[in-house]
Amino acid sequence: MSTDGPGKPTGISPNRVAPRLVRAHERWVEVLLASGWRPGPQFDEVRKTHPFLVPFNYLPQVEQERCHQLGLADLEEGRPNQPVVSTRRSEVQSVPALAELTPPPGDLHQAGLLEILDYWRTLKVRPEALPVSWFRVLGEHTLGLGEPLLAYDMLTMGLKHYPADVRLRQLVALSLLRAGSLVPALRILQELYDEGERGEETLGLLARAHKDLAQTSADSRDRNHHWLKAREIYGAAYQESRGYWSGINAATLARLLGENEAANKLARQVRSQCHQQLGGLEPGDPERYWIYATLGEAALILGHLEEAFRWYGKAGQIAGKRYGDLASTRRNAWLLMEVLGHSEAEREDLKKCLRIPRVAVFTGHMMDQPGRSQARFPAELEGAVAREIQQTLEKLDLAIGYSSAACGSDILFLEAMLAREGEIHIVLPFPTEEFLKASVDLIPGADWSQRFSRVVKAATRVVVACEHRVTGSPVAYEYANLLQDGLALLRARVLDTELVPLAVWDGRPGDGPGGTGSLVQYWRQQGRRVHLIDLNRLCQKPLTLEWGPKQLRKAGPSVSRRTAEPLPQKIVAVLFADVVGFSRLREEEVPLFLKEFMGSINQYLKEFYGKPLWLNTWGDALHCVFASVREAGCFALGLKDWVSRTDWQAKGLPLELSVRISLHAGPVFVWDRPVFPGQRYSGSHISRAARIEPITPPNQVYASQEFAALASSQGVPDFICEYVGQITLPKQAGIAPLYLVRRPFPEASGKNDP
Repeated sequence: MSTDGPGKPTGISPNRVAPRLVRAHERWVEVLLASGWRPGPQFDEVRKTHPFLVPFNYLPQVEQERCHQLGLADLEEGRPNQPVVSTRRSEVQSVPALAELTPPPGDLHQAGLLEILDYWRTLKVRPEALPVSWFRVLGEHTLGLGEPLLAYDMLTMGLKHYPADVRLRQLVALSLLRAGSLVPALRILQELYDEGERGEETLGLLARAHKDLAQTSADSRDRNHHWLKAREIYGAAYQESRGYWSGINAATLARLLGENEAANKLARQVRSQCHQQLGGLEPGDPERYWIYATLGEAALILGHLEEAFRWYGKAGQIAGKRYGDLASTRRNAWLLMEVLGHSEAEREDLKKCLRIPRVAVFTGHMMDQPGRSQARFPAELEGAVAREIQQTLEKLDLAIGYSSAACGSDILFLEAMLAREGEIHIVLPFPTEEFLKASVDLIPGADWSQRFSRVVKAATRVVVACEHRVTGSPVAYEYANLLQDGLALLRARVLDTELVPLAVWDGRPGDGPGGTGSLVQYWRQQGRRVHLIDLNRLCQKPLTLEWGPKQLRKAGPSVSRRTAEPLPQKIVAVLFADVVGFSRLREEEVPLFLKEFMGSINQYLKEFYGKPLWLNTWGDALHCVFASVREAGCFALGLKDWVSRTDWQAKGLPLELSVRISLHAGPVFVWDRPVFPGQRYSGSHISRAARIEPITPPNQVYASQEFAALASSQGVPDFICEYVGQITLPKQAGIAPLYLVRRPFPEASGKNDP
């Protein structure tokens, strides 16, 4: 499209821009921003300014064309301190001023998630700080949409510019609470409390942190301790502010603790307040949602179930896609109904009032391609499969979907989800261009490539599991399946809704790991119910292939996913550990360190229940490869505890010795090293784990998003992965979402509890 003036997108048609090309530009922008570069009117290596640190569609047309013509291979070979586009000073003056690229936030409460994401991508590259109010508005609205991790990233960027802003710190804590990261949220709120911030919002969030910790506690005494603490803080907040939301929470906690008379008294007071406030609100005021939800909770406390459902129903009707707010309301109501002894059917009726759509994780067969010997999904079934998918999404109330995007079932599922105005997330096994060749652009004369481009453009998120494709490897597909499943589970957990596995399948085992049959079998092994669309049932006549000799000659040789691989691959978990303080040891202390510290690790290895597939040490570093994420996570936490509780001073070493541990999971090559015989593990995913370790805080375990997703997919109960944000990795490795790995049921009550 073209532009009539500065400040609007320009350049080549979006349909001609490969998504990976845009992502390559975005990664380049992120690396330069993290390295201290800033947008500016011209390229200046001294001042570290560059005019092309803008979203791809704001580049001048000549630069977009050059990127498109060069191709990704050439672009990605450039060093991170050089642009993927031209730096010639004669061509940079046409870039619009960044101040003109950013529209005012306006009234965002009607904006959808895709609009928020587009807006945020534009704002991230501004050279100057946004007003603090913009960060607050963006964070609050994104939390309401049920994206606490995205909200956290927005808000923490705001804190870099406004570190003392109380509201931003409160919202960061709320985003962590909604994401399930309770301990870091409690730490932020405790700091605010200790600084003298005793407003209703801080006290209410601090009380919520204790309430959430009570729900995760396995010990009844610990649970009651946190409930009592929450009740005390909510009560103090209500006495100070008379705010209806702190009052209703105080009433709920009183009911949970069996203080029925106090609970009823508070509920009546809050109900009266809400009715008074409701009369002064405009019909479209977002505050109406919280008033309705509070009236529902008050009725529930008072034992008026029908009235509660009526108010909750009103809240649900005006909530729209504010899934985060709905999930927060549902959790409180569900907890109350459990304690009050309501039946399962009544609790299900509550969910209908506060409707949050289910999350679908999808797999299905590709459309039959030229050269297939036995028909499975011929073109004649496309319409029937599309209708069946649409009906299933409607019947199961599915409006958030995770899928790959191969021709056939995947794209039909994504199109059906978009037709429902749903939210789609796409996970590709390897980069877009290679995926198009291997799994999309297979059938002459079909429009699957164009349809692929449309769903990718409409996706909330596109995740590439492996940046490099190993030709024909089924392990890449298997890994993408696990990653897709884990990300869907994490999303469903945040929204407090159900995950539904859905498959278009012919019932046969398939071609091996990574296929539809393989994922269906995995889901069943996990004890999950799989909703199937049976291709055989949809056939009204024997399946036939449409490809005659003429078409086969035109199509050329068959494209196969399963060709011989140069080296075997395996999905493993990777650990890197490094000793903090080793560099400060004196030369004469090194032999003692090797004897005592490394000797202790050797003892820990002997006592650990599982053995690494491979282990190596050099200096103060430890590198392990494990067969599963569970083994790697348990080993990492055990090693951290072993080091922290050992009295190193008694052994003649400095007291402050501790470890940094990083974890990642992904497919790696398995090979026999010729010089030192025995199996070794290599590949880009080994390097990924190594990049995380240097930025891990002392005595902590950090993990990649991939590790967290696989742990979620496999239902690992031994540890929890808490989001810590988008972190800049060393050695110009980009920015990655990372998680803190900790044990479940933390002891969160501390010496400074208010």
